[in-house]
Amino acid sequence: MRIGIFTDTYTPEINGVVTSVLTLVEGLRARGHDVFVFAPSNVGVPSEPNVYRVASTALPVLRERRLATPFSAWVWETVRGLGLDVVHTHTEFGVGGFGFRARKQLDIPQVHTSHTVWEEYTHYLTSGFFDTEARGAVRSMTRRMLRHVDHVIAPTRKTADMLGAYGVTAPVTVIPTGVDLTRFAPVDTTDNDEVERLGALRERYGLTGFEQVLLMIGRIAPEKSVRELIDMTLPVLRARRDTCLLVVGGGPQLDELQRLTGASDTASQVRYTGEIAWSLTPDIYRISDVLIGNSHTETQGLTFIEATASGVPVVTRYNTCFDGIFEDGVNATLFTENAQFIPAVEAALDPMQRPARIEAGLEAARRLSKEVFAEQVEDVYRRLIGVS
Repeated sequence: MRIGIFTDTYTPEINGVVTSVLTLVEGLRARGHDVFVFAPSNVGVPSEPNVYRVASTALPVLRERRLATPFSAWVWETVRGLGLDVVHTHTEFGVGGFGFRARKQLDIPQVHTSHTVWEEYTHYLTSGFFDTEARGAVRSMTRRMLRHVDHVIAPTRKTADMLGAYGVTAPVTVIPTGVDLTRFAPVDTTDNDEVERLGALRERYGLTGFEQVLLMIGRIAPEKSVRELIDMTLPVLRARRDTCLLVVGGGPQLDELQRLTGASDTASQVRYTGEIAWSLTPDIYRISDVLIGNSHTETQGLTFIEATASGVPVVTRYNTCFDGIFEDGVNATLFTENAQFIPAVEAALDPMQRPARIEAGLEAARRLSKEVFAEQVEDVYRRLIGVS
């Protein structure tokens, strides 16, 4: 098949949507399909075969994200000339506009993946004023935009239920984003080059004096509840002076967190990396002992799946997006009350409990491989096109 992928976030950005799109593109190409990606332009990005960059600008309220214009004659002519069998949009805006237009004017099927709960981001525009009305507008907009889509992919049951509550009537299939098990894997202690590389990375981030590393990775922003997570983590560091917190990522709350931890008596136990290269992410997991999280707004929790595939136990707040993936006390610890956090971290660091948790996590990751992901999405395409 000839497949057009339309996304408003792509490399060199680092986030769950980028990971999902890249994993799908690689998986589909490995299955013999011709995949063409349309994505926003970005500074210093080298050209790639079958990747078309659309002129874009940074968003005023989310500077790390870019919005492309949906009006471009050359992009539309490129889309028209590719002879696409199906379009797959991963955004409702910007670049996604070309995919929505292609469905209508080229009369080809459109699949849409609903990655983001946009109503959780309205506070960036409303600053708390009329936020209820803004959330309602987002729900209405989502329903209108998806009314003519042929099929919707939801990464979790939580997202599928949300779309149903919005009144979206298109068929919805739940397909969790896969993980590349060749990239995300436990440390190979027999590989001297890998051990040396990881040792250098630990030294680079000042981790060599610590026995355990707690990892927080992702966007440093209010919707991820990172301030609350820091408040819960500092007592762990006070009780464990041989333990360090590694904070990976950037975002609007980064400066606030740095001031908070810098004024704490645990300041010497906290390290910040800022944004890192996508290629470095697997090794970040490998130098860590536990991934911690607290977000109420996750729609698929890709970082937690990547961590388990890397042999890193997970401690995070329960979220319905984890249903069917993580089982509390088996392959992850899912707390619901803040008071449960410290005992959960202690259990995840317990050498008697870790081996079983790690193995259960690896088994869960194997069920979510990149190959399984691509095959399931391909099946949706085939049913729409009517080929076996």
